[in-house]
Amino acid sequence: MRRKLAAILVAHIADYGRLVADDEEETLRRLASCRSAIDDLIATGGGRIFNTAGDALLAEFSSAVEAVRCAIDIQESLRTRNLAYPGSRQMSYRIGIGIGDVVEREGDLLGDGVNIAARLEGLAEVGGICISRAVHEQVANKLSARFIDIGARKVKNIPAPVHAYIVATWNDDHSYGAPQPTRTRSARWLSVALIGAFTLCTAVFAYFLATQRPDGNPLPSSTAAVALPPVSTTPPPTSSSPTTSPTPAPAIRRTSSTKNESEVTKRSFQSCKDLAAQRGWGNNETPGKTAFITACMKGDL
Repeated sequence: MRRKLAAILVAHIADYGRLVADDEEETLRRLASCRSAIDDLIATGGGRIFNTAGDALLAEFSSAVEAVRCAIDIQESLRTRNLAYPGSRQMSYRIGIGIGDVVEREGDLLGDGVNIAARLEGLAEVGGICISRAVHEQVANKLSARFIDIGARKVKNIPAPVHAYIVATWNDDHSYGAPQPTRTRSARWLSVALIGAFTLCTAVFAYFLATQRPDGNPLPSSTAAVALPPVSTTPPPTSSSPTTSPTPAPAIRRTSSTKNESEVTKRSFQSCKDLAAQRGWGNNETPGKTAFITACMKGDL
């Protein structure tokens, strides 16, 4: 029994029990074909398979870089093979890779290094690769792959949380469940902005409809219902100075006599018309002058 430092690769088929239940013979044939391809890739990368358990295999590498490169090649090869099968019959592996001190006994490897690699395999997505932080430190600048930090994860039978990373090849568009806080926040603010803009446009449109007449012209302002005469710069006449008007404006009298009603109305109109002339309106009929005369005849002035 001796100790050594090794990179451990653990691969396990996802949903293997369901695949066997659906079609046992086909699944076993495909498993043998996949294992043949995987064995060749591990041997090419300088690795060694030291244990198998039905749908799982464990391999050791002297280099973390070679272990991760082999895992990427395995997933790419299996992804190509799966193109010939429907989604329910695709055979995909989860792969976990750790590095640590292990014990070798009769060709088998034991220890926390193996156990951590097995737990990392459980954190990987179907068809994905999960590595420990120690492995990431060894391969970060040596492989053309993206690494997604998923933080420290509590795993079964390991006392301390394991800091893990997801490996994604350059042409892999899978999100691997990685958190996207910035994208979520941006989408939320975009939704709020769109709702605010819609509310503002609705309010403006409602105000526009409320201020329009049926013919499409704007309603007159309530402050302009009766136009006031322009302010005259000439001071009003006093009792000591003669009036400049050729016809003095008689006082407006109210009467209840039916006999003199037409005469009072006629005199009141004339008087109000003269008063309007004194206030600065000329002979032209304007809305403001008409409103003034009407108010005068009612006795409002």
